Amino acid sequence: MTDVATKPRPGTSLRGFSAPILLVGALIVVPVTLGLLTTSWSAPDPEAYVRMAFASVAGGTLAIATVLGLLVDRIIRRATVSTIAIFAVIALMVVPYELGVLSRAADTLLFNLSL
Repeated sequence: MTDVATKPRPGTSLRGFSAPILLVGALIVVPVTLGLLTTSWSAPDPEAYVRMAFASVAGGTLAIATVLGLLVDRIIRRATVSTIAIFAVIALMVVPYELGVLSRAADTLLFNLSL
């Protein structure tokens, strides 16, 4: 077996994790889990509002970093143009949405704290 046959094709995985697993984890699983863990199940106090806002910011930041990291990884590994284009389109959809989530979290926090 040669070296070429044992190495994975460039752009197929990121240190053992596949891109779809990273995307699902960073865009859905982790933000939802953070939201559920920080949600106040009774009448929220100011600390709960801050906790929920920071969970939204953490989830959004993770999503942006993951999408941009995967795009940069594909560019560095010199993946095919179509693969880079797919990740660029995903990044162009996710980044503005998550920036809106961050903005809404800040607005909601200020509203709930009556500032």
